[in-house]
Amino acid sequence: MILKRFILQHRMLVASAVALSAASALSTMALLSHINAMATHGVHAGDTAPLWEGAGWLVAVLATGAASQFILARLGGDLVAQLRIDLSRRFVDLEYETLANEKHTIFGSLIEDVASIAPLVLVAPLLAYNVLLVVLYVSYLASVSPPLLAILAGFLGVTVVASMALERFLRRRFDALRDANEKVFEYFRYLSEGKKELALNAARAKHVADELIRPAIGRSRRLMVQVHTGLGFNEAWTSTVIYASVFVIVYIGYASLALPQTTIMRFVIGALFLSGPVAFIVSAARQVGVGTASLRHLQRVGLDLDGDGSSRRSAVQGKGGAWQRIALRGVTYAYAGEEEGRVALGPIDLDIQRGELLFIVGGNGSGKSTLLLLLASLLTPRTGELLIDDVPLGRDTQPHRQRFTGVFGDFFLFPHVLDASGRPLSDERIRTLLTSLGLGSLVQVEQGELSKLTLSTGQRKRLALLQCYAEDRDIFFFDEWAADQDTHFRDYFYRTLLPDLKAQGKTVVAITHDDRYFALADRVVKLESGRIVSDTRRRDPGVAYAAGDQSADHRVG
Repeated sequence: MILKRFILQHRMLVASAVALSAASALSTMALLSHINAMATHGVHAGDTAPLWEGAGWLVAVLATGAASQFILARLGGDLVAQLRIDLSRRFVDLEYETLANEKHTIFGSLIEDVASIAPLVLVAPLLAYNVLLVVLYVSYLASVSPPLLAILAGFLGVTVVASMALERFLRRRFDALRDANEKVFEYFRYLSEGKKELALNAARAKHVADELIRPAIGRSRRLMVQVHTGLGFNEAWTSTVIYASVFVIVYIGYASLALPQTTIMRFVIGALFLSGPVAFIVSAARQVGVGTASLRHLQRVGLDLDGDGSSRRSAVQGKGGAWQRIALRGVTYAYAGEEEGRVALGPIDLDIQRGELLFIVGGNGSGKSTLLLLLASLLTPRTGELLIDDVPLGRDTQPHRQRFTGVFGDFFLFPHVLDASGRPLSDERIRTLLTSLGLGSLVQVEQGELSKLTLSTGQRKRLALLQCYAEDRDIFFFDEWAADQDTHFRDYFYRTLLPDLKAQGKTVVAITHDDRYFALADRVVKLESGRIVSDTRRRDPGVAYAAGDQSADHRVG
């Protein structure tokens, strides 16, 4: 697991922290012995040797403890950084389909779970320190009075049994609390991403605040109270049992065992010193419970950090190799959470030839974007298969994905313009593309980074198109790219950009509603209710297609 790998990777620092913790425990034990000796034998007037010896042990306790804490702070910083790096890499490797279904859940992990898992490593050396202290104190108490130690051990045994039972009870509460916090994060996302809508609709804003966020926070609060009440009760119970054991030890030591006062005093002082590490071991259950709940949460959402990550794909890959035809055969797809048996798309049979200019049309919800995601293998068909030149696509879909570049309907705009190998495009080339897209006066570039992304939706789509030109893949796709463009750029897109891409040998798949430009496509595939209802082809590239003109068409299915 991640903690084991981290400890092995930083084994020298961990070993140093444990060694210093042991040295601190031994120094503390020596200080206890010195205090007991002073209490038993007294100190003669003018004798400063006991004072200097005690001061020396105090300095040793401080020095070893401070050095140990410094190393623990270093380990904590390293662990948080490592967890964030590992999680970000897992995010990169995570399938789009998983992320789309669990977006709010997974994003919360970067914030909540990292902060909860890190203390698991930090508590390990401290546990070692306190366990060693317990062993040393018990050894010392055994040398003072075995009968009294037996009484103390009985009390501590009851404490351990009760703590273990409480831990099992609280484990589900920890998981429920993590899930409740996750729901709070989801609703907080409504506040940031839906701010404009909330600002315009006071009733919706009130609904989000009063009907969603307030109850979610209330459930999180109740679970938090339950969890921390249980943990607090465990700590209070432990302290009470220890004090009760001291009370019983003093009574039995005098009344039943008739032990000398010096023996009882030495044992009581040692037992009180023992209460500190025992209380810490019990209180560590709080950090362990929260941390292990976060580890279980990462496993549930597909971000399991077990393993060394050796199977991770290289971030830089070439194109997907030569191909002539991409085909879908009997493909269906249903989104998570849909009604049982309801299919969002399919069955679909579709061939795309290399170099085609294909338009996908249809009403809202007809499955156009889903079809595009299936073609790019970002979604896995429920049934059927994707074939490349009649060969089924294997489990490694990354080479096929490297054939695609384009602009999604819900695209994200990155500020760095990179080519297909991940290298920044030259500033000169970027400026040329910006000028051709009408953005030369609005956006500057320096070392491959765009100066401005806060533009209108249509202008942002042009910047996204610039990224596509930089990647220069085999297949360009556009999901309603022209919908937010002005008349000039819409016409420029259909009559200049798309034909130019086709002339370069690119395959172009465009989702569109602009029927007056259908004549420019080699094919127009129409979807209704997730099915292909028409597949219109031009017999000859020089023969224009006109909507409703059957003489120039060849319709399939």
